[in-house]
Amino acid sequence: MPIYEQVGMRTREDLEQMVKRHHCRVCGARLEVFLSWKEHKTFLACSDWPRTHHEGIQRKPSRYEMEGLASLNIATRREIMVQAFGEAKTMELEKFQGGGQLSKQGAMEVLKLVYPQCPEKEIIRTAMLCADFGLHPLMKEVYLIPFQNKSGGQDWATVIGITANRKIASAKKGAFSFLDDTPRAASQEEVDKQFGPGSQEAKENLISICRLAGEKGNTANGFGLYPKNKNPYGTDKGNTPRNMANIRAERQALDRLPGEAIPLKGIDVIDESYMDQPAAVTVKTENGEVVKSTGELLPAAAEPAEGKPEHWCEEHGCEFQRKVRGSSVWYAHKVGDSWCNEKKKAPGAPATQASVEPSPAPEAIGATIAGIDTTWLAESLKKVKWSEKTAASWLVGRFKVEPGELSEVIHQLTHEQAGEFVKEIQDRLEMA
Repeated sequence: MPIYEQVGMRTREDLEQMVKRHHCRVCGARLEVFLSWKEHKTFLACSDWPRTHHEGIQRKPSRYEMEGLASLNIATRREIMVQAFGEAKTMELEKFQGGGQLSKQGAMEVLKLVYPQCPEKEIIRTAMLCADFGLHPLMKEVYLIPFQNKSGGQDWATVIGITANRKIASAKKGAFSFLDDTPRAASQEEVDKQFGPGSQEAKENLISICRLAGEKGNTANGFGLYPKNKNPYGTDKGNTPRNMANIRAERQALDRLPGEAIPLKGIDVIDESYMDQPAAVTVKTENGEVVKSTGELLPAAAEPAEGKPEHWCEEHGCEFQRKVRGSSVWYAHKVGDSWCNEKKKAPGAPATQASVEPSPAPEAIGATIAGIDTTWLAESLKKVKWSEKTAASWLVGRFKVEPGELSEVIHQLTHEQAGEFVKEIQDRLEMA
């Protein structure tokens, strides 16, 4: 069936944007947005729909989806590394930032610098994985995550990013594309057909579906389940159970495409957009706390006056500063080259602070917002036929930030998210 606009899922503007990146699944022709007099809503279909009634849409993964940070230039990647690791550690890692395939020894050197607390055996195992499959820790393709085991000790798990999984799948299966606006939440009809009406799977899990087409026209369906009562890693950064279900659906569909089997069974796949770089490890000295990995001396936490101020950061022991831009008002304080933003509080509830965001201070922005040139953005949005409202809506949906005016929404983005937004606009400019 055609792709209809749907309240809470896709608007007419969304359909108009999908025209630029999708084509007809049957004949490959461009798409058009039509109005259904019977349904009283718009739908997306083949431009020759009135004559052919071709159904289904298709799109290839974008360069950023397939290459991740490797698709960015070296200067931009270095800037991201500085935000994540600091200048000192970035200088140590700089020789590896080109993104080329690492040897086992090179991967071990990178992993030891990035994860200084990780046991040697885990470093070796993950380094072998990087060398065998061309994965690069600095490109956000592979991670080591610490967790507490049943005995109270610490274990480490190796996970790979979704872009790395796509890259490996493409090498083993050939080029592929996404069908019918997937991955997405599976419809009730699709769930019942796969698992049966009233299934236990549907009662306990969110279920997503992904449909893929291989380079020879073969297709594969995948279903992804994620427990409704479980919060995934990176929830504080905007990750959701639905996003995890979508990832699992995509991975199963990739596995089912004809071709050589995809390795890495038993290794979880995550969306690197919601992954933190490892936190800096500090040690206490006579002069205060020092970041062990970089040698940076942290400023001593200020003692609050009698009774804490209304806008007080518990994490860093200092008062938030009031920031104003236009009609937007928020509270933040500086941490090194980054800013810690206070989360909005419900009426009557105490304020809480958000994690440190690497966005620049408002007074340091000048003609940019979060490092994005406002003149370039305004001109680019016109060229891709996006209103500021559409751009703000895309950002809210992609990064799960608070809705508002475009400038207010951009202020909430991390440096990496802002870079991804710029990349999205650049991709659309190429297709405009």
